[in-house]
Amino acid sequence: ACIWRDPVKRLLAALPVLSVLSFSPSAIAADIPVKARPVAAIAPASWSGFYVGGQAGYAWANADYIHTSTSGFVESFNFQPKSLIGGTHAGMQGQWGNWVLGIEGSFNWTRLDERRTSVPKAPVFKTFELDDMATIVSKAGYAANNWLIYVKGGWAGANIRTEGTSPLTGVTAAPQKWESGLTAGGGVDYLVATNWILGVDFNYYHFNFDRSAIASNDKTTTWSNASADVYAVMGRISYKLGL
Repeated sequence: ACIWRDPVKRLLAALPVLSVLSFSPSAIAADIPVKARPVAAIAPASWSGFYVGGQAGYAWANADYIHTSTSGFVESFNFQPKSLIGGTHAGMQGQWGNWVLGIEGSFNWTRLDERRTSVPKAPVFKTFELDDMATIVSKAGYAANNWLIYVKGGWAGANIRTEGTSPLTGVTAAPQKWESGLTAGGGVDYLVATNWILGVDFNYYHFNFDRSAIASNDKTTTWSNASADVYAVMGRISYKLGL
């Protein structure tokens, strides 16, 4: 009888073929474990580089001086002006681990201006006006990836105008000049992208000065023990050029 009619004999006859198929390259490859593709490492945020930007916010001041008029009359005045403030900044900084050190310069435009009328000699009035401020500061901060917390301090200059005017006599004096002082502050920055930084900071500025001027009647008038404490909160945006 033919072997193909016997199921047992047909199975035995097919075993060699099945053995070859089971060890074919495709079958062997199916049993080899596939390694997962490596995930590219994300580079940590870098705060090193040169940067430029702008800032805007709100400022307020507390200023005092003693004014001695051309007639020798002495009177003290206090001013508390408020104003918007804004300007530009530029700096450079380097990062060592989590620590960031740098230097920055800024210029701000503002209009801290207030007039006070003399109590015993009305309508005589005195004025304090601060228009512009410039700073050069050192910065030190601590970075946690995209966040940076920093403090800063250094030199500040302000364009300050003082005035004494008598509407009755027309005698007036209004000297305006830059005065040097100090500044200190701090803030928080967030690295939005590789080159863009958003932040907010608080700044304190202090100025002391004395000055005199020749009034319109050719006599000398003075402003002594003058001081100005200025405070400002500003939002910032910067573009960083990495080193």
